Amino acid sequence: MPSPRANESRDQFLDRCMGDSEMVGEFGDNDQRYAVCVSYWQNKKAMNTIQHKVYDLKALDVDTSNRSVKVAIAEMESIDRDGDVFDKSAFDKTIAERGPLGSNEIWHLINHERKLESSLGKFQKLYKEGKYIVGENNYRDMFLWKEVAWPLYEKGDITQHSVGFTVLNQQKGVDHNVITQVALWEGSAVLWGANPNTPTFEVVKSFLEQKKETAFDYMAWVIKKLKDGKYTGENESLLVNELQEVSALFLPQETAQKDIKPQEAALDVNKLKNAIDIQLLKFIK
Repeated sequence: MPSPRANESRDQFLDRCMGDSEMVGEFGDNDQRYAVCVSYWQNKKAMNTIQHKVYDLKALDVDTSNRSVKVAIAEMESIDRDGDVFDKSAFDKTIAERGPLGSNEIWHLINHERKLESSLGKFQKLYKEGKYIVGENNYRDMFLWKEVAWPLYEKGDITQHSVGFTVLNQQKGVDHNVITQVALWEGSAVLWGANPNTPTFEVVKSFLEQKKETAFDYMAWVIKKLKDGKYTGENESLLVNELQEVSALFLPQETAQKDIKPQEAALDVNKLKNAIDIQLLKFIK
């Protein structure tokens, strides 16, 4: 069956899909074939969006002498509330390529906030342990660790962790969906979430909560961070995370299909600023 190609627009894919000999043979009715082709396109678009899954997992270990934490950010081989299950090898390739021993682009965040002031740094170690994806990170002499994360980890108050990822490959089953390969972007300590039993800490919330309520506010916020030079050096991958979100929400669908690399983001910052400025003008009008 056909699948959307990189840089292929929706119309281009639908034309190709409708004329595909295998599709014509299996779905002789034009309306039925069109509906199937549209579903293929929508599924591919959804796969390019950063997704989050929350798990009721405390820190596996808090080493007070060496000031480090060990956390499980994802669980494999168990069907979750969305009807998804991570295959046992779903994270292997992304950890090898993007983890601490690869390009080192996987972040330890608070509540999936892709901002420097919400970052606990990059995981020092990332690996599989049983059915879990485990990350280890060291304490840093910074406000977020000193005043927020470390006291909460030490007291056992952080009871949820979550994974931020994009789906690269999956297999549809009868009663559940098997995610066979992902791109891992970050793992987060979840301080408040959808689960009604998740603890809420007002002091943390007041410090971290900077909601981007409208499309205009969101784009203006990204532009300000770019112009302030917040996404330089090792922080490039945070910019990539933001651009993934921006492309999925606001940019044309064919643009959202592209896989943005940190090196490209660093080289094309001015082009990105211009592209976002154009989008802002559309919202202003």
